[in-house]
Amino acid sequence: MKKILTGLVAAMALTTTVQAAEFSATITATSDYRFRGISQTMSDPALQGSIDVAFENGAYIGAWATNVDFDDDADSEIDYYAGYYNDINDDMAYDIMLAYYTYQGYSSADDSDYLELMGSLYYGDITLGYAYANDYINSGDDYSYISADYSYGLSEEVSLDLHAGHSFGDAADSYEDYSVGLSTSFEMLDVSVAYLFNDIDGPTTDNLDDNTVVLSISTTF
Repeated sequence: MKKILTGLVAAMALTTTVQAAEFSATITATSDYRFRGISQTMSDPALQGSIDVAFENGAYIGAWATNVDFDDDADSEIDYYAGYYNDINDDMAYDIMLAYYTYQGYSSADDSDYLELMGSLYYGDITLGYAYANDYINSGDDYSYISADYSYGLSEEVSLDLHAGHSFGDAADSYEDYSVGLSTSFEMLDVSVAYLFNDIDGPTTDNLDDNTVVLSISTTF
């Protein structure tokens, strides 16, 4: 995995040779860090941040960090990613991204870092996605996730956001996760509230897959 991470960093460095770049940073406070339907913080709040660099040719690189709590030694997650976005026509676009998930606090014997390839297709307000990891959380097994998202403008200020996802593969039991939410922006703040639910059979540890409402507030500068 360290060789893969070195290659990803090298690819990021190579990408920076293109001409113009746009830098941005985002800070988010959320009532629960949910990843594909399951809490990563024991249902507690999380503070998250990202730094992104986007280039004129459609390439981008970035890093994202958050606190986590799996009731073990891990205390934070830092993800590194690089990708390419391009318009197909006025209505359609695609995005290909390579992400490397890392978890701080584990010993080398408990290393759960892994690499994932993600593709997204955008058509109007609809987003279709597929993600694949051949060594999910360093388990040696594969994992896939397909998703569909739709955002509908209820007004100029408020959007209705719908999400459905399906997890499957040798590394995890198959299940679906869903969310229905509202989002808005004012001044420099983006605010969203969503109801999350799923069809996971049986409770996970500490009921981390319970249906819940998640409130998130973020700002980008």
